[in-house]
Amino acid sequence: MQDYSKTPRTMTLAACMSTFAGLLAGCSGSSEDVRVKLCKNLSTALQPGAQSVEFTGGENTINRPSHAITGLTFDVVDSDGKRTSMRSACHFAYEASEDTALTLADPLSAYSQLPFKMTLNGQALSDAELRNLLKDDLRRLGEKGVETIKQGARDAVDKVKSATGAN
Repeated sequence: MQDYSKTPRTMTLAACMSTFAGLLAGCSGSSEDVRVKLCKNLSTALQPGAQSVEFTGGENTINRPSHAITGLTFDVVDSDGKRTSMRSACHFAYEASEDTALTLADPLSAYSQLPFKMTLNGQALSDAELRNLLKDDLRRLGEKGVETIKQGARDAVDKVKSATGAN
């Protein structure tokens, strides 16, 4: 009986599976709540000319059962080094049909992952502005995911080539 465990095809499959597992592990990202991360992304996107955006604080307020608010404070640093302090707030609708162990342990998990309203320095964004921000962020994340997968595939091919001595 032939041993297939060391064939190039088996090694390629193993390398691909290993790469895929690594990509999945990398997708878990930080332990920061997705609502907070999204609000940070949207707040940053609202500062297109900024040299940097530095988050200095945040607070989640739960107005059960209607909505939760992720409030952020941050400094916007321009190209001259001037800092401007700002505040944003993203409002998320309540979505849970009942309390579960998860929603009791993590109250924000009972709320939508997409905001229905956002304010910047107390001024509400229009529905169209918020939709466009969300659409742009989703596109950016999709492009980043595709690039991560492509890089993983290139790395897997390189591993297989080096393991088999191919160029």
